Amino acid sequence: MLWAGLAWGLIASLLWFAIARFGSRQPMSEAQENRFASFTILFFGVTGIVSLLLVGPFNLVTGIVLTGCVLIGLLLFPATQITLVFILSMAAILAYAIVVSLDTTLYRPLLAPVDYRPAQVWYDIITIIAAGLIITKDSFTVAALTSTWRHREASTFDRSIRDPLTGVANRGHLLQTLTHQLAMPTRARKGLAVVLMDVDFFKQINDRYGHATGDQALIHVAETLQDNLRDNDLLGRYGGEEFLMLLPGATLSQAHNVAERCAEALRHNAMAITGSPAIKLTASFGVSSASAQSAMDAHTLIEEADRAMYTAKHQGRDRVVVYSRPQ
Repeated sequence: MLWAGLAWGLIASLLWFAIARFGSRQPMSEAQENRFASFTILFFGVTGIVSLLLVGPFNLVTGIVLTGCVLIGLLLFPATQITLVFILSMAAILAYAIVVSLDTTLYRPLLAPVDYRPAQVWYDIITIIAAGLIITKDSFTVAALTSTWRHREASTFDRSIRDPLTGVANRGHLLQTLTHQLAMPTRARKGLAVVLMDVDFFKQINDRYGHATGDQALIHVAETLQDNLRDNDLLGRYGGEEFLMLLPGATLSQAHNVAERCAEALRHNAMAITGSPAIKLTASFGVSSASAQSAMDAHTLIEEADRAMYTAKHQGRDRVVVYSRPQ
């Protein structure tokens, strides 16, 4: 049985390496991530139990395993739960120690020390190697679980800033980003323009074709707008059928050109629907901007774009209007 610890350590390490690579590379949904995390935790517990049976609960290797379990747990799970599990584990080990000391049971781990000195030295070497492999196994456990948690946190954050229907930024993220950019020091800030647009006659689409088609129309508009923006521009759904575009570094003239390009793209990109002629979508756009030296706040800048957008509607819709500040 002297080779059992070494063989088990190698097998467990290889299995954990495979699990860690799978967890870090395989795209998973939230449900799959939950199942993967539960499987990883369960498998970790099983391999820990086998390790303890091989070496016994009262030695260096066991201490490393217990310490690793606590550290991994504190990294990944609520501290109160891990503290409770650790207390229960220590209580069980102490109870076992008391039972052994009272000669109620024998302490005979599978890799028990022997009286013959050369064999004892070999046993110690195997134990050290097994301890190293167990540490490696614990490291792969951390890699697998933290990778899962990292994916989950990234997914949660992404959902918190995106509109669930269209996939573009939501109103909260738009306002937070705009406020942050306007609050930057003057020396570090560049000009900033915003374009607020509203889909023309959107209620008629819902009334005639149904809300499902209306949702598809919003997705279609979002995709069309996104295709006509730069990589550093931010598009978001401001509310209902309104979309807001943040254009960092753009002048009022440049923002006007972007809005005209988006309006043109919508006119010539009809949305196909099953069983009916394609729907031609148009929108009214309002444009406003803040220079690098201005002390404008987000509310004022969006309000200006909103006024320009309603001017576009009153002038007949399907057009771009630039807000003109009073002199």
